[in-house]
Amino acid sequence: MNVISQLRFDSLAGYSRSPTMALVARELAWFEEANEKALGLVSLDLPDQDYVSYVLGRDAKGRFRAVWLECSIESQEAATALLERKLAEFAQAPPEEFHQGDEVGRPVDFFTPVVADDRQHRVFTALISTRGYSPARSLIGEMMHYFEDVDGNFVQQFQSDGFDARIWELYLYALLNELGYGLDRAHPTPDFHCQGLLGDFFIEATTVNPSDAPAEVDSSNREAYFEHYVPMKYGSALFSKLRRKYWEQPHVAGRPFLLAIQDFHAPHAMAWSNSALVEYLYAIRQVERMNAKGRKEIVSERVTEYRWGNKPPVPAGFFLLADSENISAVLANPSGTLSKFNRMGFLAGFGDRDIRMVRHGYCYKGSLVPETFVAEVHAPGYTETWCEGLSVYHNPQAKIPLPAESLPCAAHHTSRDGRIFSRQPAFHPVGSTTHIIVPT
Repeated sequence: MNVISQLRFDSLAGYSRSPTMALVARELAWFEEANEKALGLVSLDLPDQDYVSYVLGRDAKGRFRAVWLECSIESQEAATALLERKLAEFAQAPPEEFHQGDEVGRPVDFFTPVVADDRQHRVFTALISTRGYSPARSLIGEMMHYFEDVDGNFVQQFQSDGFDARIWELYLYALLNELGYGLDRAHPTPDFHCQGLLGDFFIEATTVNPSDAPAEVDSSNREAYFEHYVPMKYGSALFSKLRRKYWEQPHVAGRPFLLAIQDFHAPHAMAWSNSALVEYLYAIRQVERMNAKGRKEIVSERVTEYRWGNKPPVPAGFFLLADSENISAVLANPSGTLSKFNRMGFLAGFGDRDIRMVRHGYCYKGSLVPETFVAEVHAPGYTETWCEGLSVYHNPQAKIPLPAESLPCAAHHTSRDGRIFSRQPAFHPVGSTTHIIVPT
């Protein structure tokens, strides 16, 4: 029996947890046996203040689920010793002994190509074929045992022109699991019905995608591109979701409804376009000015509209639009990309252990002005969570506000009296790039 980290256990089996588990148990230690043929868990029974041992094995769809447990054990040491004996027994069992008889259908296979090579997304091709992405590949390979393809086209889109959007959905899936939410997939829309001890709300995911005729940017229009074109791209994606009026669906009514957006309109766009999203949502531009004392300060300026080329002007302020009061908040995480899967996979022990990753970008550390950071993902002491980098932009006019406690690890933002107010974690990255180093 070997000890494994909680992150490793969560990556393998965390999606099987009940959202109410935290009410009755506190997990203490995690184990594996026979190259993870079986997993083990020891927890403290909170009501009775004694201990429980669990064994988990893969069902017919490859999901780790409990196959044995013993409760009312007097000490953690005794629970661990009992677990070691049971794991050794289950390691000898045939795989079919772990099947539970209620599995329906076959497991989803993200990686076996179902589209022609010339139609594959270039990043998908790199994901399934290169050594540098082996941590992400193994991590996503475990996730796919649990993920339900409600629309029936997830795999085809994941492998082709919908790769970016599907990666964003997988990020949200991992985030919500980390926060302890169960997902009710009884309805195909919105994408996520989140139910847990922290709240009950809905999320619809969307992405900012490349234009058929991408903007030509040079020194003459670079400032206009950042101040007008990029906010308009966010506006197009968010407004298309607003028009669908998800809040009118009976199962959504009366609960907070959120939009989650990621920017893929240009390579690495999410690493630098976050300020355009904030500005578009609140119609407030935050700029750095020199005050009368010669010191730099952040000043809030009102924005009314955006113009680009021959396109009709777009009004600023998503939360000022008609019907937007039905949107409780907008979520974004510039870090919610394949690079995060690669980093989290490496931290969980997946993939080639010889590769190296160096992450650099911008972050807030208790200041109004972002600063640069550099970190070696492979170095001892590096930590990261799925929630790191998440921002919640609350709608000040929302009919049904989202309690901040529903996403406690995120940065929370809102506007009041023409200014933006934020509450951020001690370390809050707002854009980063990860360099993968593969030894020859």
